[in-house]
Amino acid sequence: MQGAAAVFLVTLGIGQLAATVLQLRGASLVGGSRWLGYLCGLGLLLLGGVILPNSFVVLLWTPVIGLLAVSVLLLGGSFFWPPPNPDQIFEPDHPAHGTCRRVEIADGNNKIPGYWLMPPGGSEAAICLVHGAGDTKTSFKWRLIRALLAEGLAVLTIDLPGHGDYRYRPLAYPEVLTTIPAALRFLRAQPDIYRVGVVGISLGGAIAIRSLAERSVAEPDLAEALVVLETPVQLKLSKSLFYREMWNTYYGSPVLDLLREMSAKQVWDTWHEGGYRSRHSTSSLFDLLDPLVNIKRLDPMPILLVYSRRDRVAPPEHAQAMHQAAPQATLIETKRPAT
Repeated sequence: MQGAAAVFLVTLGIGQLAATVLQLRGASLVGGSRWLGYLCGLGLLLLGGVILPNSFVVLLWTPVIGLLAVSVLLLGGSFFWPPPNPDQIFEPDHPAHGTCRRVEIADGNNKIPGYWLMPPGGSEAAICLVHGAGDTKTSFKWRLIRALLAEGLAVLTIDLPGHGDYRYRPLAYPEVLTTIPAALRFLRAQPDIYRVGVVGISLGGAIAIRSLAERSVAEPDLAEALVVLETPVQLKLSKSLFYREMWNTYYGSPVLDLLREMSAKQVWDTWHEGGYRSRHSTSSLFDLLDPLVNIKRLDPMPILLVYSRRDRVAPPEHAQAMHQAAPQATLIETKRPAT
């Protein structure tokens, strides 16, 4: 048992030092303090080295003890001195924005829940951010919203029907096609906002494409530009696709970088905010929305298509098909998940 304890202390110390060097506050026993992190890591490392038996047999403990040490670091980062929750960006006094307020936008007899954020100094341009299936207006959105605000853009992030605070209304087609136009009219009505665009993620991109296509004649100036993030042209779900995409998500996502801003518990809690109510399967929704056909109807609207080369749900051939359907669009293909 002495050997196991020694290996545990050594690996825990190495892990703490690595978390301190990489600034992974979500995997640190002492929060974001650099000097305390180095002191704690070196102390654990030295203590483990003092009691470490002079035998190679203790190395057999390393794989199991290493996983235990990582678990302890993640638990420590979650419960001892966790990072500030990134969703604090939606609080009124957060430094990333000038103002932020909750809004409820008329959508027929319903109200679209959202957050309306204005960058410091104001803006003449606004973006409507539309999440994907099983997502919400806030889940893992702070980085994208922070980047948009830093570019001087105002941001409206909304819940689609069946999601988040709008979950009481099941997502149904074609009723959902009123939601994004209603949000864009809200932006058009804001003082000093003269340019409006849409960023749609996955299913949100498909809904945005179809909604704008349906309103292109009656309201041609509803939006000046559209950004589509990893929207598949169709969706054929299977168990093998699910497991491949789950592996790519965990393997390809910036997990270590995420731990600079979130604890494992915060990631878990945010991940489980999702889920949605719909009268259709996700696959049938993409068939009904038919983004590949409807994006052709958006000519000559400026469009930016952003896809990952490693995405199995919206693979590179989907990106190319969308680009061929909308030749005026600019296509960006990344190595990492686009969202």
